Amino acid sequence: AEALEQSRHVVVCLASYSIWMKIMEESKLQDHLSGRCIIQLTGGTIDEVRDHASTIESHGGTIADGSIMCFPRELGTGDASLLVAGASDVLEGCDPLLRMLAPTWTNLGEEISRPTILSRSLTAGILTSLLGLLNGIAICRAGGIPLDIYMEHIGKANAIVPAEMNRLIEAVRDGNTEETQASIDTWAGGHQTIHATAKTLGTDLLLQDAVKAVLEEGRRIGLGDRDLSALVEVFAPDPGT
Repeated sequence: AEALEQSRHVVVCLASYSIWMKIMEESKLQDHLSGRCIIQLTGGTIDEVRDHASTIESHGGTIADGSIMCFPRELGTGDASLLVAGASDVLEGCDPLLRMLAPTWTNLGEEISRPTILSRSLTAGILTSLLGLLNGIAICRAGGIPLDIYMEHIGKANAIVPAEMNRLIEAVRDGNTEETQASIDTWAGGHQTIHATAKTLGTDLLLQDAVKAVLEEGRRIGLGDRDLSALVEVFAPDPGT
């Protein structure tokens, strides 16, 4: 409550929204929100973000919701990455403080849930990539390949990844998922050997079964001769929901 009394802008960054809401309730912060701006950097779900914004605004406050996409040590440096959304006048008022955290913070507009959506989609790509890396490590260990050799070659093998990531994004953005040098059928054929190797070595097939299922679903819905980027259709929301 003291922070709200002494400052027009208050930055909140906690482990979860539930902790913050408990603090608000126990300290009766709702009574001190009028004319104050909460810069909420606590990661949450879409529903949590929207419900929280409604709570703040219903008590006379304003809200800027954001997601930190860097390590704490990078905040305040040129390497900092901060995604923020909110009303344009609110973000304009927060700009000096946000620039202290991230000199080139990203304005995602007025839809308050956009930082959560973008940060979670980025993290999804990072997490699945790291899980694939760990699965590769498990296969190497089971096959007696020294991890120093794996580490030496993983960088070379991944050299094509940055350019390929951009190509996939551009293909989906431009609606050009038919032109390809390696179709989903080709990827599925290659993955059969990965799956077989992992199985022969006795490693857990949880991840490889999931990859197999995605490729098979793409082929089932008629995408086999198209580019890998067409698999975005497998993950698209069901139009019936």
